[in-house]
Formats: sequence, C-alpha cells, structure tokens
Amino acid sequence: MVAAVFEPVELDLAPMVTIRCRMESSLSKQDWMRVARLALLRGGVQAVRVEKMARDMGVTKGSFYWHFADRGELLEALIAEWEAESDLITAAMGSPRQAGIRALLDSLASNVVASEQGQCPSDAAMFAWAAVSPEIAKRVSAAEEERLSLLAALLGTKERAELAYLAYLGFVLRRRHSSNARQAFQLVASLFLGADTDLRLPTGMKLPDIAELTFSKVDP
Repeated sequence: MVAAVFEPVELDLAPMVTIRCRMESSLSKQDWMRVARLALLRGGVQAVRVEKMARDMGVTKGSFYWHFADRGELLEALIAEWEAESDLITAAMGSPRQAGIRALLDSLASNVVASEQGQCPSDAAMFAWAAVSPEIAKRVSAAEEERLSLLAALLGTKERAELAYLAYLGFVLRRRHSSNARQAFQLVASLFLGADTDLRLPTGMKLPDIAELTFSKVDP
C-alpha cells in the first residue's frame, strides 16, 4: 500500500483578520459606553474592565483604545455624562411650570428604562459607585445639590423638591426587584405635580435626632 502524501496547505487568514478588524473599527465610542454602563450597573465599578468588556463583545482590547486613552478616561466619561443630566431639569424650567414638570417626568421615565439597557446613565449605578469611592461621592453630592436647587425652583419649594427627589430615587432602586413599578411611578409623579401641597410638619410633631439615623461605618 502506498502511503498517501499530503501537501501542506497554507491558509490565508488575511480575509478573516480583515473582517475582524472591520468589525472592531465599526464599534463606536457609544458602543463601549453602553457596555460600560451595563457593567457598572450590574457589577459595580470593579466590573468596568477593558479586557472583560472586550471579551464580552467578542473583540480585542485594541478596539477600546481607538476611543479612550485608558480605563480612567472611560470612568471619567461615565461620571461626567451622569453629571450632565442636570440639564433635564434646566430644560424643563424653560416651559410653564406644569408643562415643564410633565416633560421632566417623561424624560425620567424614559431614562429609567433606557438606563437598564445601557443606553444612558443609571442613577442606581452611580450611587452604588459613590458608596465605595470618596472621590465619586463628592461629585455625586455636588450634582445632587445642583439638582435639588433646580428642582426647588421648578416645583416651588425646597421641601417639595427634597421629597420628590427622594421618592424618585426610591422608585429607581425598588424598580429593580418590584413588579408594580408603573403604579409606583404614578405616586412619584403625583409628588412632582402637586407642587402646591403644604409639607410642613403638624404642630408639635418632632423628627428623631439625625444622629440616631446615622449608619455605623462598616469596614469592607
């Protein structure tokens, strides 16, 4: 029997490499931002890792560096775009009060859903990040102060702004595990729209000392 002789075959991988390169070059900065937002929301800031995100997207890390200098620049983009969302309130203030409030509510409702799909910043993700980063906590606190000031101007009183804002944040956190989100948002909306409600405490009623409500520091 004559043994078969197989000639070595050289595979031309150039077309495959070209296809992959085209796929990677077609990824935009917003594609990476979307994946980063989802990573931040689902796994915290420690999950925002270039190598892992590239692996999840089926591309090399080189694609990332076409849009960002490093991971630090990506993290800065994440916090900066969230800070910029104060513009939603500013835009609402350009309309008559009730119309502006309704426009703001429409934007908030849309953004809550979009943020869960990575299409815009997530309030829940940002506050979780602030809880583990003093630097981010300072920036989140500053953004909150700005938003509460704008909300007070829009809603009519500082008290209404505080209550509406806290109710909204509670809704955002509860939505992640509750099935009655639609009803809950209606309650939030009623607080935003009822700007003429008197929120003063009944005569003689006192709140507990804030020191009693302070959480004890827990070492990680």
